[in-house]
Amino acid sequence: MKPPSPSLALSGGPKAVTTPPSTGNRFSGNERRYLQETLRQNTLFYGFGSFVQKACKAMRRYTGLPYVVPCSSGTAAIHLGLIACGIGPGDEVICTPNTDAGTVIGILAEGAVPVFCDVDDTFQPSPRTIRAALTRRTRAVIVVHLAGYPAPVDAIIRLCRSRGLPVLEDCAQSWGTRLNGQLVGTFGLAGAFSTNDFKHISTGDGGFLALRDEALFRRTANYADKCYDRLFDRSLFGAHFGMNYRMTELQGAVALAQLEKVRRVTSHYHQLGTLLERHLADLPAGRLIPPLPNAYATYWWTALLPDYRHLKADRDTLVRALQAEGVPASSYGKYDLIQKPLFQTRVMRPWLKGWKRRYPFVQPDGRSYRYDYTTTPTHKKLLDEAIMLSPFGEFRTKDYIREVATGIRKVFHFFSGSS
Repeated sequence: MKPPSPSLALSGGPKAVTTPPSTGNRFSGNERRYLQETLRQNTLFYGFGSFVQKACKAMRRYTGLPYVVPCSSGTAAIHLGLIACGIGPGDEVICTPNTDAGTVIGILAEGAVPVFCDVDDTFQPSPRTIRAALTRRTRAVIVVHLAGYPAPVDAIIRLCRSRGLPVLEDCAQSWGTRLNGQLVGTFGLAGAFSTNDFKHISTGDGGFLALRDEALFRRTANYADKCYDRLFDRSLFGAHFGMNYRMTELQGAVALAQLEKVRRVTSHYHQLGTLLERHLADLPAGRLIPPLPNAYATYWWTALLPDYRHLKADRDTLVRALQAEGVPASSYGKYDLIQKPLFQTRVMRPWLKGWKRRYPFVQPDGRSYRYDYTTTPTHKKLLDEAIMLSPFGEFRTKDYIREVATGIRKVFHFFSGSS
């Protein structure tokens, strides 16, 4: 591709992105009809209505797994997955630090301890980074498929299987993502999916846990319903302890309609992402997150990895120049709490400071956990250097993506001195 004009918008030149990011109605399918039918049921409780069960049936078709537990959020789905893994007080659970707090809330709720492993330049964990975090107290591994890219979950499972460790997949940002043709969330013991408003499909809030094992399905379905065994044996009401993670019929109705078009929506994200990759294949002094071989990414977002050795600009200057061109760019990890390591956020930090340090980071057997960047150097490098891009969306067009690519190429050609 011919390099674009070096006249930067930051210096008064024309903007590269002139096509407005298209918008539309995410809920233009059967959502309204199903909601009206839900209200005509005269109940919004999943135990008496039909739409939550219809949504679960749609999820079973989507994942190919025989059991699905509906729940109130993706955070609840991960907590239920930890229950399936048998996590309890004092156990260590390995996960990556560049994820939402929802990934660790269930760990803390069970009195267990998150142990953070490093990532590689795909922003994902690997068998090598997980192996470095293993201890004799490790009881499970959460693999977060970040940003619509698959982690090497097959290789991670081989490592964990040799040690008898279950793997829970966090698929919140990775609807439709596949590795070697297989949908993420179907490799490990269980797959946790989110349908909050900031995902490929939305019910406002909501989630699903997908499993293969009937006994674990019974355990987690019971736990999600506070203490009731409605799906199996009504004589056992109150037999087990759990949380109230129930999905309402309203969420179920919207989930069913959204699941009817999830493949089309995620296919569109994939097309936009691969188009951006093609246009930036020969970008001077920079590259996008490298996808794994045989990966089918659905690009919830992506990131630029600049080679600052060949650029006459720091990250802040690059981001300002990209933003001036109309490119939706930001400094990864600088402002967004979700991008920061979890041990630097208010979810964990108050529990880790001075005399306020408390359980589970201080264990009854004398263990005391502290967190810093020494065990996650690649993650720290990405926080300091990577540029986050968010040009994708259900209603974004290929013309918009081409203009975003032009803006990125314009900035990188200018600051790399390429002609």
